[in-house]
Amino acid sequence: MYIVVKCPRCGTLVLGKTMYKTRSCTACGFRINLRGSKVIGRAESPRDAVELIQALKERKAGVKE
Repeated sequence: MYIVVKCPRCGTLVLGKTMYKTRSCTACGFRINLRGSKVIGRAESPRDAVELIQALKERKAGVKE
């Protein structure tokens, strides 16, 4: 299973696999503890997880405008 978490340092949405304990943020390189992070979304496939991240970014951009 795949999860989406927010980087505590820079706020970037990061995709991670539940079988791993940590993941590096793609934007700032911060090592995120996946087991201790608040899960924003879950997906069965990486493609679904990427679509979820895109939808969350679009929703956030729509709120700012």
